[in-house]
Amino acid sequence: RWQLSSSMLHGFMRTINFAYCYAQALNKSLNSILIVTGQSAEQMDAFAQRANKAAKALSTTTTAYTDAALIFYQQGLGDKEVEERTNAVIKMSNVTGDSATEVSSYMTAIWNNFDDGSESLEHYADVITALGASTASSSAEISAGLEKFASVAETIGLSYNYSTAALATIVANTRQSADTVGTGLRTIFSRLQGLSLGETLDDGTDLNKYSKALKTVGVDILDASGNMKNMDTILTDLAGKWDNLSQAQQTALAQTVGGVRQYTNLIALMNNWDDMEENLRTAENSDGSLQNQADIYAESWEAAQKRVKASAQAIYQALLDDKFFIKA
Repeated sequence: RWQLSSSMLHGFMRTINFAYCYAQALNKSLNSILIVTGQSAEQMDAFAQRANKAAKALSTTTTAYTDAALIFYQQGLGDKEVEERTNAVIKMSNVTGDSATEVSSYMTAIWNNFDDGSESLEHYADVITALGASTASSSAEISAGLEKFASVAETIGLSYNYSTAALATIVANTRQSADTVGTGLRTIFSRLQGLSLGETLDDGTDLNKYSKALKTVGVDILDASGNMKNMDTILTDLAGKWDNLSQAQQTALAQTVGGVRQYTNLIALMNNWDDMEENLRTAENSDGSLQNQADIYAESWEAAQKRVKASAQAIYQALLDDKFFIKA
C-alpha cells in the first residue's frame, strides 16, 4: 500500500511540475508575441487555445507552434498569414526532422524571394519535400542551399522550380554540401546579374565577352529586343548544345559563364541535364507532397506522443492560471 500510494503521489507531483513548466514556457512564448504585436492579453489567451488545437491537428506541441508563429509575427504579418506560414513550417519540421525555428528561417528566405502570389505558400515546401524524397539530396540540404542564392535568382529570371531542380541535381551528383553548391550558384548567378547591369568582372568578363562565348556555341542570351533572356531559357538553350561540344570547349565556356572558381558546378549541372529535367518534372508535379508526407508522419509513434502531449497541455491550460503564479 505504501509503494502504491508513494508511486501515485510522485506521479502526481511530476505531472504538476510538467504543468508548471509548460505554463511558464507558454507564458514566455506568448509574452514575446504580445510584445511584437501589441495585442491584448485576452487575444493571447484566445491564440493559445487556437495554437493548442492546431498543435493536436499537426502532431506537434503547443509551445513548438507558438514559437514558430513568433517568427512570423516579428515580420509584421497578420493572424491569417501567420497561421498559414506556421502550419506549413510545422508540417515541414515534422517530415524533415529540422526544428521549427530552422525551417522558419529558410522558408522565410524562400517565400520572400520567390513568392509572387501565383502559388500557395505550401507549394514552395511541396517542391522541396518532393525533391528531397526523390533524389539523393535531402529536403534540409535543398532548403539550406536555396537560402544562399534566393536573393539573386529572381533578378536574373531564375524560377523557383529551376532553382530547386538545379540545386538538387548538383548536390545529388557531386555530394558536395548544399551550402557549398548554393554559394557556388550564387557566384555564378551574381556574375550574370552584374553583367546585365553593365559591369566588368574581376576576370575581365563583360556582357559582350559573355554573350560572344555563348553565341559561338549557338546560344543567344539576348532576345529580339536586345534584352537579356531569363536564366531558365539560357540554361535550357545551353543544355541543348552542351553534348555537341568537346571537353575543352565545355571547360572554356563554363569558365567564362561561371568563373574560374565555380565553373565545376555549371559543368556538373550540364553533364547531368537528364537528371535536371527529371527533377523539373518532379517539381512541377509536386503539389500535395508535403501533406502526403505529413499524413505518413501522423501515423508514427513520435507523432502520437506529441498529440498526447498537446492534449495534456490543453488540460494544463484549462486548470492552471499563469496569472496566479505571476502574482504569487
